[in-house]
Amino acid sequence: MPQPRPRIYWLVLAQLLLCWLEAYLISKISLIGKFGIATIHKEYRILRSPWKTFLLLFAIQLVIIATLYILRKKYPRKITTLAASTLLVLALLGLLTTLQDFLHTYTHRLLKERFHLGFYIFWLSWIGSCLFFLIIPHPAPATAPAFPPDPAAPQNPEAPSSVTFPPDPGSPSD
Repeated sequence: MPQPRPRIYWLVLAQLLLCWLEAYLISKISLIGKFGIATIHKEYRILRSPWKTFLLLFAIQLVIIATLYILRKKYPRKITTLAASTLLVLALLGLLTTLQDFLHTYTHRLLKERFHLGFYIFWLSWIGSCLFFLIIPHPAPATAPAFPPDPAAPQNPEAPSSVTFPPDPGSPSD
């Protein structure tokens, strides 16, 4: 029976589409914002280019997903839950800080609602990735032997050995 696609593919696909939307919205910065980035805040030049913004945001999302996926596969559920919860709290703090900044900083209010919405969707998609790893069932731990088996040991100890040795030339023969 063919294996169904893991749900992680759907998460990555959703993040791909959301990052495309975020990049599009962020690139719709106001004329005043474009002028400010071009003259004063040159470190934010990447936000003027939709494809560069998309690559940056998607890379961040992929790092989050990859980190949580690796933790989920290699460590117990407790560690994965702790990491996902920590990233969730960081995302909530980021969302609240962004909201606070866009509401109370005059120059950031001039950037238009589409620009703001792009960043709000970014934080919400980060939160969605964390919730995904908190909700999906954790794989059952593999039961591996405590030590590797000896390859020279017979497979069935009750069965007689099929290995025959040549006679010792120094021993008396019957």
